This record gives sequence, structure tokens and C-alpha cells, in this order.
Amino acid sequence: MAEQWVTMKVAAKRLNIPASKVSRWANKGLIQAKPNPFDRRSRLVDLVELQEKLAELSAIQDLGDDSDNDELKDLSSS
Repeated sequence: MAEQWVTMKVAAKRLNIPASKVSRWANKGLIQAKPNPFDRRSRLVDLVELQEKLAELSAIQDLGDDSDNDELKDLSSS
């Protein structure tokens, strides 16, 4: 899929997550960020990459939730 570079603030609004999380992930190198050529005070992130990271995290959390539910079922049937 093609890259779509937007400001961190725009990415956060579109994905309904805190801008601080986007900034933190960029600072840690979890997502790519580059300087905004039009405003040196802000950075740009690839919205597509960020969406993919969020989908990965959601899938991991879903897997964890399923295993927790199975363990609870096993405990309640004992």
C-alpha cells in the first residue's frame, strides 16, 4: 500500500488515539517519522504504517483475551 505522510496530530485524530502515543512510538523508533518540510516544529508519520501497527497490536490483544477467557472457563468448570 502507498505511504501517506501526515502530521502526528492528524494521524492521532484520524485513528482516534492520543497524539502523545504517536509521538512516543516515533521517538522509540516503532514507526517512521520525518521532519515536516513546511513546519519544522512538527514531524510527519506514515498513516498506513501506523494503521498496520495498531492492527497488529489489536490482533495480539485479541489473542490474549481469548486465552484468558479459556483459562477462566477451565477454572469455573473445576
